[in-house]
Formats: sequence, C-alpha cells, structure tokens
Amino acid sequence: MRTHDDLPKPAEVTPMPVVANITFPEGPGIDDRGNLYFVNYMEHGTIGRMTPDGSVGVWVHTGGGAGGIKYDGNDRIVVTDNGGRRILRFHTRTRRMEVLADGYRGRPFRGPNDLCLDDSGNVYFSDPGPMEEGIRGEIYRVDIAPDGSPSEPVLLDSGLDFPNGIVVHPEGTRLYLAVSRENAIYAYDLRDGAAFNRRTAFVFDTPTVDGIAFDERGRLWVARFSNATVDVLDVDKGTLLASYPMGGTDVTNLCWMGASLYVTVRGRHSIERLDLGIRGAANPFL
Repeated sequence: MRTHDDLPKPAEVTPMPVVANITFPEGPGIDDRGNLYFVNYMEHGTIGRMTPDGSVGVWVHTGGGAGGIKYDGNDRIVVTDNGGRRILRFHTRTRRMEVLADGYRGRPFRGPNDLCLDDSGNVYFSDPGPMEEGIRGEIYRVDIAPDGSPSEPVLLDSGLDFPNGIVVHPEGTRLYLAVSRENAIYAYDLRDGAAFNRRTAFVFDTPTVDGIAFDERGRLWVARFSNATVDVLDVDKGTLLASYPMGGTDVTNLCWMGASLYVTVRGRHSIERLDLGIRGAANPFL
C-alpha cells in the first residue's frame, strides 16, 4: 500500500532564494549538465541561466517572450514563446534558435504558455492566448523524429478555459493539464498519439493553478499562482496531501533538481528552492 510518509511537514520547509532580479519568473528547466534555465532575467524576453557553480546571467534574447522550458536530452531546450506565438528550440552549446511550430493549419497560435515532453521527446503544449474572459484555448502535440525534425502540430483538445501547466504521467499513459480559470487539474488518457477521456482529477477551493510536475512517487506538484503555495496531489485518489507556502504571491512554475524543487515566484521576482528530500519523476533526458 502506497503511503506518503516521506512528505515533509510544511512548517519544516523554508523557501531558499536562488536567483533574484527576474522581471517575470517562469520556466524553469534543467539540462543534464546541471544548468538551470529560466525566463525574463533582468528584462522581459530573455532566458537566463544559472550554472552549477552558481553564476547567473542572461543566456539568450528570444525576440519574443518565453514561458515554459524543457530539456530534450540532445543538447537542446524546448521553449514556449508566448510573445512570439510559437514553439522554439535552442541548442544549449551554440545557443542557435529554431522554430518548431508557429500555428495550426494556417492559423497562428494564440500564445503558447507551458509544455512538457514524453519519453520519446515529443512535445505537448498549452495555447491559452491572453488571460481574457471568453477566450478559449487548446492543447497540442508536436512529434519529434529521430533526426530531430518536428511534425505538424496535432490538436489534442480545445474549448479550454485557460489551459496552462501540462505534464505526462510517469507511466506515459496519461496527460495532466492545469486549467487556470477553473482552478482545476484535468486528466486524459494517451494512446496512439491521441488524448481522450477528459475528466477532472481535482478542483481547488481557491484560485489558481499554473505549472505542474510529478515526483518519483507519482504525486503531482502544483504551482498555485495567486494562492502563494505549491500544493501536492494524489491524482489517483483526488486528494490534497500538502501545501507549502512560498513567501510570495504569483507562484508560476517549478522543476526538480536532485532532491529539491525549484519554484519561480513572481511576487518575489525570484527562484526559490524547496529542499524536500524528494526527487522528481524519472527523466530519460537527465
């Protein structure tokens, strides 16, 4: 029987500042050399990088406005560019930028927000557009061939009330989506490149939800934007397990590095580290 005894009590965990001076912190993502990437360092439209020795600087200017970041295992990070309404990929050694996708069937994207990769390196991303009432968003998949070339985007679902954080379950058979204006986490089954059987896995009592990530025990960690916390869910039982205050509002996103969770907090213009003694779900790219 699975237990959650390894979750530390919230009172025992203190957010530790790692990077400051971030205009609107988002991302974050880590590569296999321990570099931490994040967006809007010092000014909007940049990607910043913290190296393993703690050095921090502007790594690249995107020409748009990046959001989610994921490493693909081949010396490249994949990035949602909300400002440029496209999906980008950067080589981590040369910093060369390429566009993986910029629209669906001739229609430009609304403004991609967040993304994830599956074990084969295929890209799933949310495209909510602007945070305005009445605008409905979509989620898509872009398949990546062995030579690195992208497919045309595939529409997975539409009519969503601000789709945001997105992640494939560690088992690879389910997709989870944070839907911000519903304060909800949706679940989908994945098979043969399609997402189906949409259902609500959890609804929070307070606003709102943003980035999401699984840990090594299959628990879902949720950045609660205006709730100023990171919350932990058992998605199989639909139960809230813990809530960790982040010391600032507008908690946007998170990623695992070692046994710590790195959290972007707009209210503090920073990345904060939670030392939890827990690791993220197994990542084939790290």
